Amino acid sequence: MSTKKIIIDPITRIEGHLRIEVEIDENNVVTEAWASGQLFRGIETILKGRDPRDSGLIAQRICGVCTNVHYRASISAVEAAYKIEIPHNAEIIRNLVTLSLFVQDHIVHYYHLHSLDFVDITGALSADCTKAAKDAASWCEHPYRNSDGHLEAVKEKLESFVKAGRLGLFANGYWGHASYRLSHEENLVHMNHYLEALRIQRELSKAVAIFAGKTPHPQNLVVGGVTSVADMLNPQRLNDFLFIIKETRDFIERAYIPDMVMLVNAYRDSIKSGEGRAVGNFMCCGGYRFGKDQQLFSSGVIKGHDFES
Repeated sequence: MSTKKIIIDPITRIEGHLRIEVEIDENNVVTEAWASGQLFRGIETILKGRDPRDSGLIAQRICGVCTNVHYRASISAVEAAYKIEIPHNAEIIRNLVTLSLFVQDHIVHYYHLHSLDFVDITGALSADCTKAAKDAASWCEHPYRNSDGHLEAVKEKLESFVKAGRLGLFANGYWGHASYRLSHEENLVHMNHYLEALRIQRELSKAVAIFAGKTPHPQNLVVGGVTSVADMLNPQRLNDFLFIIKETRDFIERAYIPDMVMLVNAYRDSIKSGEGRAVGNFMCCGGYRFGKDQQLFSSGVIKGHDFES
């Protein structure tokens, strides 16, 4: 039996480096597989012998994207070890910062990391902008920034990349492939929101920085609470935060959710057939406490896509 080895190195869309090697037989069935991490950061080694109060500022450096969660988790671990209960207002501030990052991560994950596996940029160049505006209205009563003129501007921007002989940040795609399922107009609607999402994620970074000092690698958490007391007592800072969150909610309700529904509708047959489906094991540690016994997310484990038990 002949075998063929395929090496993918690096695996993209993850923080750090990963190398995958697989052997496949003549029927393209994987017979052997190896995964190896290629980047050792040594955070655990750096932490040895350090003051526990230093753990947050060091541990968050393990990642340049999800810095806040490593920061908060390490601080919380020290508090748990010393049985420290933080003030309720400090818990609220921590949740506001982490939830802002949580929403930002979902927007980035969908639009900027994975949507272009399903959205054909070159297909958007053939879209009828008037029809695209009407199509978007079929998924949402008031679509986000969806006028004919705005869509024309988006189309021109995309065309400028192509006419320049390069797609810039949209390079290395499978544009024009028959597996794409969205119409030209739906591709344009998605690309419109892709570009808008770049602005929204930038604004969410500002929201995080209002209480966390900066992002990435925030500075507001300490064992026992937060340092951003002056910010949480400042009406202007609170108003700035709320303004960004309200704008983000508007984007999610009028762009993000409708776009996901549109995409699922277009690819429903592929989804039902199980194309690209993983083994279906999921874990949630829970989080975001808003009272002594109340959490926004419950903890639990799902195995084998069993959502019933």
